[in-house]
Amino acid sequence: MLGAGLAAAGLALAFLTVETPLASRLVTGRWTEADALPYGALLWILGLVAGAGLLMAGTDRMAGIVAAVRQSRANGSPLRQALSMLPGDVDVVRGVVPQDGRPVPTLVVGSFGVAVIAEMEKSDRLRRVDGSWQARTSEGWSPTEQPVDQTAREADRVRHWLNHGELDFVVRAHAALITTDVTIPRSPLCAVLTAEQVPAWVASLPRQRSITDGRRHVLVARARAAVPLSGRR
Repeated sequence: MLGAGLAAAGLALAFLTVETPLASRLVTGRWTEADALPYGALLWILGLVAGAGLLMAGTDRMAGIVAAVRQSRANGSPLRQALSMLPGDVDVVRGVVPQDGRPVPTLVVGSFGVAVIAEMEKSDRLRRVDGSWQARTSEGWSPTEQPVDQTAREADRVRHWLNHGELDFVVRAHAALITTDVTIPRSPLCAVLTAEQVPAWVASLPRQRSITDGRRHVLVARARAAVPLSGRR
């Protein structure tokens, strides 16, 4: 309400300044005709600046409220809650975009290497029909890749991205698809889990002897460096 009020006040002040003789009326009778013109112009400019400032403050506050609401909803998701239960030596990095420009699902970094954890799309975006999968597009439902295979491929892409960098050690990449559909079969390259099973699954991943705490921090730093500025809020 405060944001909307500030925005409305800014618009009203700008409208009165531009569309009505408000500035000239304020200076009429107070100064001579020669002095009224510059004072009127000054009031006109101040009215525009104040109106724009109120409008920007209102819209910025409303945008912040919307972002906070969206963030609180995301933080309340089962997967977010499960990831918050991971131990301190495991880092979660979201919004990673490697050099190929395609974003990566949630990335978890630990002494096991990295794990790509992807949530399956909702039923209104992804569906299974007679053993095949379809995704909703602007043109309707179209065939798409099996989500388990797609998540495994994302993990392989992350592994190639990390191992072809300036690291002096090899990184293993694991994959997990998060879904409530227990009928989806897992594959040798990708686990199928519910959100509540994530902490136990991460704890069961085999540790890499070559990944020390220092190297783990290097992986985390590289992953966070690949997060665009807009995704670091």
